Amino acid sequence: MRVETEEMIMDETTAAVGLLGLVMSFMMVFVVWYVLVLVARWKVFDKAGIAGWKSLIPIYSDYCTYKISWKTTFFWILMAAGIVSGIVSNQMSSYTESGETVPMMLSLLSTAAGLAATVINLLMNIKLSEKFGHGILFGLGLTFLTPVFTMILAFGSSEYFGNPEEGLPSRRRAYL
Repeated sequence: MRVETEEMIMDETTAAVGLLGLVMSFMMVFVVWYVLVLVARWKVFDKAGIAGWKSLIPIYSDYCTYKISWKTTFFWILMAAGIVSGIVSNQMSSYTESGETVPMMLSLLSTAAGLAATVINLLMNIKLSEKFGHGILFGLGLTFLTPVFTMILAFGSSEYFGNPEEGLPSRRRAYL
């Protein structure tokens, strides 16, 4: 009876070590992927003539991305839509917690703010792809598969065409 118990403990330990190894493998892949995305974003900023370290600062990097691709005005509109959506969602949750019906205007306002943010982000990604010489489909790729398409921009042969509206000149190499 004692041998059977030791075998069971050994099986459980082996299973736990195997599971731990699997989790650690996924974590390593995630960390490597995350670092690749950070490096890619840094390179995209460098290609646009903006210091790469600015890509590491959470909200400021988004501001710089709008500067690279479109107009910073739309960044502020996006921020306002996010704030409105957050406030409205908070109000909606207070209604649902108390068991009351959520007013239709709050639901519509929350939906409109979320939709506005989504459309602005989509358009920004399309503009970003155009600033690097790509089209609408590449912009959709930037929207839905951001890390992959950011790496393509960073490590590929894409060159920045500039954004005169924000005072950023073209960084294309002249081939003679």
